[in-house]
Amino acid sequence: MPLLSLPADLLARILARFSPAEIAQAGAVSGLFTESQPPQTAGGAREPSILVQALQLRAEEHGYVLPVLPFRWLCFAAMQHEANPPARLAAGETHSLFIDGEGR
Repeated sequence: MPLLSLPADLLARILARFSPAEIAQAGAVSGLFTESQPPQTAGGAREPSILVQALQLRAEEHGYVLPVLPFRWLCFAAMQHEANPPARLAAGETHSLFIDGEGR
């Protein structure tokens, strides 16, 4: 069964398991993944590309939201966010507690 014969949403779910850098590499290798998908209904808007859907799914699964950007900038935003997760901090009048990105 050819890879591109799979439904676009299934391909996006598979590619969402890759790192943002690997998703960017897939976009550089094949233009078929970076093209917008045809609308599901007549007169509907075009669906985002398979790789954009994959990045959005990955972001959702990892608890962050990506801005609306072109594909290459979206990859950069995902890589930047995953390399620098937001820090968590708790403090009071008499104490401070710092928690790293892993929750320790």
